[in-house]
Amino acid sequence: MMKQTLALITLGIISTGMFSCRHARQIARSPFPVADTSQHSNNSLDSAAVAEAVAYNKNMLSSIRSNIISFSTFSAKLKVDFESESKQMAGINAVIRMQKDSVIWISASLPVIGEVARAIITPDSLKAIDKFHKKQYLRAIKDANDVLNIPFDFKTLQDLIVGNPVYLTDSIYQVIKTPSVISFSCDSTLFTSLFNVFADDYVLQQSKVMDKDSARKRSCELTYGEYKSENGHKFATRRRIFVEEKSFTKVNMDFNKVDFDQPVSFPFTIPSGYSKE
Repeated sequence: MMKQTLALITLGIISTGMFSCRHARQIARSPFPVADTSQHSNNSLDSAAVAEAVAYNKNMLSSIRSNIISFSTFSAKLKVDFESESKQMAGINAVIRMQKDSVIWISASLPVIGEVARAIITPDSLKAIDKFHKKQYLRAIKDANDVLNIPFDFKTLQDLIVGNPVYLTDSIYQVIKTPSVISFSCDSTLFTSLFNVFADDYVLQQSKVMDKDSARKRSCELTYGEYKSENGHKFATRRRIFVEEKSFTKVNMDFNKVDFDQPVSFPFTIPSGYSKE
């Protein structure tokens, strides 16, 4: 279970798989409206129309990237609900702290019980303790890659947590414009990504990452909402995550306190007597 949790988001490391089931509500999945990922050729367009489309795509990408959150430190408090085919949990209190490109620290607590798990992630390693079952988890990031068979890296995890787009590339195609939302697709080495951004300010509404290996049928959908201004950044305080392969995983993340560029600490010790997993 610990290995499966890594595939979702490191927040899930300490919110799933370590504890007994508690009362939970079912998490609604937000359907992703873009389904056609076939690339469309510009051969049918005249040269002026092609130039206009290229200029539009370039400007759109620039506008989206202008919303990318840059930070030195980040801290947040949030509520997490989790649902899979075999487990449901609600009301998890989580605290996340980050030093950009260096450390991600996460603590999870349950009402009445208190803190039940803590994790610290660096570009090279992951360490977590399950206080409920008195277990410790030690992983090299490269081993997490081997286990999950996905390009799990520190930067991608940072972007997922802070709400920046992941697997956004310059290979834009199938741009669909409406008065409220702009949809488009792009490619990276292993994935096809779909994005919906709001037409007025180009912040993320939804994104979907799909494995190019059709035999795997693996995908991850992310929905962003309730944006608020946090230290000059447009920050999505509500997130919905849906991961699907052979089974499904759903996560609700509701942020109630966010700070950027404030002093943070990363306390982490492994108590004696904890068994290794």
